[in-house]
Amino acid sequence: MKRVYSTEILANAWHIRNVLEQYDIDSVIRNENLFSVAGEVPFIECMPEVWVKPLYYRRAKQIIAELESSSQAEGPDWKCSECGESNMISYSVCWKCQSSDEKPMLDEEPC
Repeated sequence: MKRVYSTEILANAWHIRNVLEQYDIDSVIRNENLFSVAGEVPFIECMPEVWVKPLYYRRAKQIIAELESSSQAEGPDWKCSECGESNMISYSVCWKCQSSDEKPMLDEEPC
């Protein structure tokens, strides 16, 4: 197995794992339970990490790079037409219902 991602935030590791799963790339999260021992063990060794099989390493790194560059996207948030939930512009699918049908969210009513 090869490490493709590490982070200080466990939720980010799970997000990456879920995204890779959408591309049929199996992955595991290591160190997810070590956060509580940070301080006694060097912090860098306690960070959650996402690991994949070597066969999928390059594709997983590419997906993560694309995801990280799209998270820099600017623009209005969007509202899911299926469930009405508000989503950040960087999300390509609704976090609540996983629908990808999106429309711009209006902050104010037009005059």
